[in-house]
Formats: sequence, structure tokens, C-alpha cells
Amino acid sequence: MVAIVSSNHGKNKDPFPWIFLLAGVITRIPFSSRFLLHMDSGQFVLALENFDVTVHQPHPPGYFLYVMLGRLIHFFVDDGNAVFVAISVFFSGLTMVAVYRLGKEMFDTKTGAIAALLALTSPNVWFHGEVALTYIGEAFFSTAIAFFCWKIINGEEKYVWISAIALGIAGGIRQNTAVFLLPLWIYSIRNLTKGKILASLTLLGGTILSWFIPMIRMSGGWNSYRSALHELWVFHTGGHSIYDSGWASFKVFSFALLSHLVHGLGAGFFPLVLSFYSLIRRGKSRLLDRKKVMFFSLWVFPTMFFYLFVFISVQNPGYVLMLLPPLFLMTSISILYLGKELTERYGKHASPWIVFVLVVLNTAMFFSLKTPVSYPWIRHHDRELSLLLKDIRTFDPGETAVFVNNYIYYSYRHVMVYLPQYRVYNVDVRESSSGERRKTFWGIHGKTYLAEEITLPAKVRRFVSPLDIGDGKYWEKKAFEDAGICIKEISPNLRLASGGVDLLRYLYPNLGATSANRHDLRGASGLERSRGSRKRQT
Repeated sequence: MVAIVSSNHGKNKDPFPWIFLLAGVITRIPFSSRFLLHMDSGQFVLALENFDVTVHQPHPPGYFLYVMLGRLIHFFVDDGNAVFVAISVFFSGLTMVAVYRLGKEMFDTKTGAIAALLALTSPNVWFHGEVALTYIGEAFFSTAIAFFCWKIINGEEKYVWISAIALGIAGGIRQNTAVFLLPLWIYSIRNLTKGKILASLTLLGGTILSWFIPMIRMSGGWNSYRSALHELWVFHTGGHSIYDSGWASFKVFSFALLSHLVHGLGAGFFPLVLSFYSLIRRGKSRLLDRKKVMFFSLWVFPTMFFYLFVFISVQNPGYVLMLLPPLFLMTSISILYLGKELTERYGKHASPWIVFVLVVLNTAMFFSLKTPVSYPWIRHHDRELSLLLKDIRTFDPGETAVFVNNYIYYSYRHVMVYLPQYRVYNVDVRESSSGERRKTFWGIHGKTYLAEEITLPAKVRRFVSPLDIGDGKYWEKKAFEDAGICIKEISPNLRLASGGVDLLRYLYPNLGATSANRHDLRGASGLERSRGSRKRQT
């Protein structure tokens, strides 16, 4: 993306792109996570060796180019978490540059620089530059493609080719990125000749097919891949939309979206709201540039409408990183607008002070508040996961199976990555509205399998199971201990339960509903030969 970083105008070279690139990288490296943060992070790492979407290595829809980029780095870096954290750090720097360049292109240098400073110190952006997840890459591609689209809209048709390639590549990193940005891209090329439009669409399609076809082949063919998408929709994202769940879902999604955006804008949320209020109250909104209003609307609203009416993860603030770059630009404009108002009233230049206060507050939020997007949260998670893995290692992997509830941050994928010698099961008992039961995901030695029912080898006599008591399900410690289950405290919110496999029914009473507990969860034959199981070695 040389066009994003390069900012030469004649003999005058703009140093800001390089400054923001370095700032975005240097501020991330010292504070990056040492352990995998998320279940999805574990699935990306497992895909480095065995790529197969049907067994969620990685999870659908595939993230093919993201994993393949990870494989390239994996030749030089052994640690899977470090591989994907390095990608996040790299995209952090590129995101700062892209935000600055677009702000400068659409407005001026000051607007671009302020927007980049807001992006640099945003708690949500900073956090996702430190962990092994895809969202910071999406923030970069969102901004870069918007930059190319703005160039095209303003008559620089040569950018149509790189925009088509960038949109196709973005879809290979996160598939939804290409879908959400497609309306903006189509709007930007609408006035080109029919020949150029057709050629750009062909280039976009070819770029997508260049990664889509290999992804399908590595996942066992189209039917297998389609089954994986069906499983994802039925048991995860489907059934939560307003159409399925009514306005209750809208309320939940609205609150989640607002919360994630506040974590993203930080203290910048206040000048953004104040400036909009001032414009509306004074009747100046009609003076806004219509072309820019249309541009921002097509950039923001497709994603926002999907999150409000179809699905957004309540627990995952990274979903909004695609929306944050345009909001950083709007906040930058708001700061300059409010600064001008205050300067006219009090005679002092207020904008620099507003920016300084926001940068300091956002930085303080990231380093001092224990929010889901903060440095203390990263360190807390690293410490707890390290202690959990250490305690699990005290059990003999030959006679112990690990059962993990459907946690995000202490998942069965974490155990699979860091303790590959253990047999580990994901306890996620679900049934769709049509009566379809979700298969059990389990793994050992870095390979994932799917099974209709759980029957353990006879040699497996004990279980261990992490319990996150923060979810309110496992606070009756005495009741479990009375049943013979040992409960060890790892941290104030994390416990490790252990005991004979016949005692699992006390922890997971619904497990038996899936024929998983017919005889103390043990059988004469191993799970690999159990009746009705579906095994796919990746």
C-alpha cells in the first residue's frame, strides 16, 4: 500500500506518515500479550499447521489470507501467538498512516493529524494492536479502501484498480469487510465508463477467487465448507436478528454497539456529540458538504445497520474497529469546530488543548482502567491463563481429559495450543429451533475432531475443568465438594475442578442429553470409533 504511506508533493516531503507508522508500531510492541487472548486466536494458531474451516481451524467463514500471512511469518517465528500479534502491530502502524492520509486528503493536514492521534491512543484500537485477532487489520483496510474510493470520486480513476485489489484482499482477511465496504466502492466507480466498471468488477472477482478457491479445497470441498457455514449460522450468529428475536435483540445490539464505540472513541466521544448537538441546535447542519456526507454515510451505515438489526458480538469490542476510522475523522472535525467556537469566545487557541487532554485521557484509560480493552486486562488474562495451564499440567495426560465450558478467554482452544498432549473437549450443548444438535468439538495433538457423542477410552479416569465463576454458574463450591469434586482456586474469578469422570454430571448436567454420559463418560472403544461420530483430521 505504497499509495497510503507515500505522501510526496513535489519537493516537499510530508514526514507525518512515517511518524505515525513508527508511533503505531513502537507504542504496541512493549505491551503486547504473551498468551492467546481469545478462542478465535487459538483457532488461528491451530490453522497454521492444519487449515480446515469445517473443524474451526479457523472458524467460518475462513480468514484465509490472514492465516496464510501468519504461515509466512511462522517460518521465522515459532510462537503462534507472537505470529499474529506481529501482524496486529504491523497493521496498527498502517492504520495510523491511512487515517492521517485520508484526513489530509478530505480536509487538511491538521484534521488528518488529529484523527491519527485519536486512533493512536484509542483504547479499543490500542488493545487490538496488542493481541492475536483480525480486527486491527480490518480497521486498516476499511480506511485504505475509503482513501482509494475518495480518490476515485474526485476524478483520479487510476485508483480503481488498486481499490478493487484491496477490496478483494480485505475479504480474504475478514470476509465481512468486503461486503460492508461494497456499497461505498460501487458508489465511487458509478461514473466510470462501462468498460472500466466491468474490468474493475472482473479484477475484484479474480482477486476474491484467488484465495476463495484454495480455501474451499483445503476445507474438503464446497459441500463441507457450506456445512461449516450452516453450523456457524444455526448455532452462533443465526436466530439473534430482530426478525427472529424482536426488539429485545435491537436493545441488546444497540447497547453493545454504543459501548464498543465509546471504548473506541474514549474521551473523544464527548466533543463528537457536542459538535453534532451544536450544529443541529444552531441549524448549521444544512451547511455540511453533501458529497462528504454521502461518503461517510456509505462508509458507516451498512456496517452499523448490520450490527443493529442482524448481529454484533456483545462480548467483542473489536467488531467496531471498521467503524472507528470515519468516527475519528468526524471527531477531529468536531474538535476543530469546538476549538474555533471557544477561540472566538475567549480569544485563546483551544484546539491544541482539547487534543492534548483527549490524548492524555485516552492513554490513561488504556493503562489504568481494567476494561475489556486495556493493558491491565491483557496482563490479568496472561497471568490467569498461565496459572491455569500450570495447574492442568499437574494431571497425567494419559488418564485425564479436559472439559471446558464454552468460554471465550479460557477456552478449549487455549488448552489445545499450549497443552497439546491432553485430550480436551468443548462443552457446548446446543439445539437449534429445528431440533438439530450441535456436534462436540474436541482435540488432541493439534488436531480437531467432531463427534455426535462423547465416549472416553477406558484409561481416562479423571477430568479437569476450568470454571469461570464470574459467569454466575459455579458459585456453589460446597455443593460440588460434597459430591466429591475438588475445587482449586486459581484467582478470585477462576477455579479448576477435578475428579473422577463419573462426577462430570454435577458440573455439566446437560451433557447427558447428548448421549455423552451414558456410562461414566467411559466406553470400551475410543471416541475415534464411536458410533455416529464424524471425524475429520486436519
